[in-house]
Amino acid sequence: MTVPVQTEDRRPFIREVILENFMSYDYGRLPLKPGLNVILGPNGSGKSSILLAISVALGQAYTERSRRLSDLVKRGKEIARVTLLLDNSIRNGKRPLPFRSDLIHLSRYIRKDGAYWFEIDFKEANKSEVTETLMKLGLNPDNMLIIMHQGIGDSFSAVPAQEKLSMVEDAVGLSSYRRSLLEAKERLEKIKSEEEERRKELEQANIALTKWQGEYEKLLKIKELRSNLDMLRVEEAWSKVAKINSSLTLIDDKLKRLGDDISSLESRFEEAKNKAATSHSLYNDNLAKMIETERKRERLSMIPKIENILTVKGSSIPDEVHHKLEDLKKELQINEESTFALDRMVSEAIGELENSLKELIEKSRENAVLEYRIGEMKSEERRIKRQKAEIENELQTVKEEANRLGQISYSPRQLAEIQAEQKLIELQLKELGTVPEEVEKLYNDYRVRIDELSSKLKELDENKRATMKEVEERFSVWRSKLKELIKEINERYTKVLSMINGNGKVMIVNEDNPIEAGLELFVSFRSDQLVKLDPVTQSGGERSSSVAAFLLALQGLVVSPFRAVDEMDVHMDRLNRQAFMKIVYEMFRQQNNSQYLVITPVEPEVYDSTANYIMVHKVSSASVLKQVKRAV
Repeated sequence: MTVPVQTEDRRPFIREVILENFMSYDYGRLPLKPGLNVILGPNGSGKSSILLAISVALGQAYTERSRRLSDLVKRGKEIARVTLLLDNSIRNGKRPLPFRSDLIHLSRYIRKDGAYWFEIDFKEANKSEVTETLMKLGLNPDNMLIIMHQGIGDSFSAVPAQEKLSMVEDAVGLSSYRRSLLEAKERLEKIKSEEEERRKELEQANIALTKWQGEYEKLLKIKELRSNLDMLRVEEAWSKVAKINSSLTLIDDKLKRLGDDISSLESRFEEAKNKAATSHSLYNDNLAKMIETERKRERLSMIPKIENILTVKGSSIPDEVHHKLEDLKKELQINEESTFALDRMVSEAIGELENSLKELIEKSRENAVLEYRIGEMKSEERRIKRQKAEIENELQTVKEEANRLGQISYSPRQLAEIQAEQKLIELQLKELGTVPEEVEKLYNDYRVRIDELSSKLKELDENKRATMKEVEERFSVWRSKLKELIKEINERYTKVLSMINGNGKVMIVNEDNPIEAGLELFVSFRSDQLVKLDPVTQSGGERSSSVAAFLLALQGLVVSPFRAVDEMDVHMDRLNRQAFMKIVYEMFRQQNNSQYLVITPVEPEVYDSTANYIMVHKVSSASVLKQVKRAV
């Protein structure tokens, strides 16, 4: 795990610490080097104030909670400032901090009234900006495995196992594995919780849907019946149209037949009129003939009378009269036979006249009958045409109503059949009664909600499976990384403890539960059985040695570019102190670009030429810093 060091590449993360009016310091400058920096000085000289100042500048929350910030301002002063000069030169092609300059001034100001603020390169910055920037380098000032104040042995032994493991993971850069695992588990729990909520919602929605389903089916039946009723009304309207059309067809047929009958009668009437005219002409001829014959007979009968009259008077007939009478006889062709013939002719003429009169009367009667029948038929025709006009008007109205109601693609049934079905549907609607207006909306809303919930549950199930797989994979990676880490720490821990005649073991507890998982230290001295490290079982020296061995075992794995510990060796005996200092010297000679600050009240018996030693002492009421060199 060790890498040969190239001295020219060794650079400190913190080049210098500048204290102004901070606790016991008026003004002090503490230059720090890469590798090991050791602060020496008697108790009360102000050594621990240096680490406290660095912690405050780095934004440590622990310090702020443990004491009032105003107590950190030197008595009699109004404001204190701690400035860290951070080396930001390019390393492996990039700068440690996201700033362009090689040297960064990080300052924290503290006022006597407790107010404070940060500055980065003399520009004000908020605390989260400072801490988040440093956290990216693995420098968490709240992790006691990175910055360890006084009493680390007792403090660390009392820390719960879960917190110990969290500190170790944070210090070595493995916290992201458990964090990502816990984030995945949290997402999984949220998915499960949401899934349970959605299942409850789905169950409630199904109950509500069942409640409204009967009403909804009733509504559908009502809608179906009303739709059928509407169709029946359309069919009824077109049935009325068809019925009227049928009536009109019958009327047209009747008018046609009536017209044919009238035409036939009129033809007969014309024929009868012609026959009557012929009869009338014959009658007139016979009448004229009879009159003429009657006149002849009358004239014929007058001749004897004239002759008698003339003879009775005893006078002779004048010749002139006699000649005229003779001429008249000749004209009348009077003889004995002609008288009888004339009588016969008169008789025949009368007979013919009577026959022609009878025929004339018959023809006249027939004509009168035909004319009457024609008149009646024409009157009936006019009545039927008026009826047809009325029906056509009715048809127009009924047709407009039918078109308004809709069209049908089939021939309508008989009106009586349609109306009977309408009555049946109306009875069914009456039996069904009414349903609330919101039934359909509620039912459809629940159906949509059920579909949405079912889809969401399917999605959640898929997410749950994927997240469970992700949790398993992340858990496997986390546990694998953790086992590798603990194995390496154990080897180092055992090796360090063996140098002071001790034995130990680092164990993971509840490793199958990333939330409850923790780290425990087990130690033994003088070949005793391994016992869990706690604040009461071991002596102060044993606790300090055990924790110091653990801290040394972590070095080289810690990712933070700066680490510090205050009076770790305070309870150790002389031999253990010497052994640990030798291990520290050897370790930081091998580590590249690591900066370590050790504060101790006891001057070490062994010095390292590569280490940076700073002596702190008090002059009057102020602490003074002085860089010292010792021969090895």
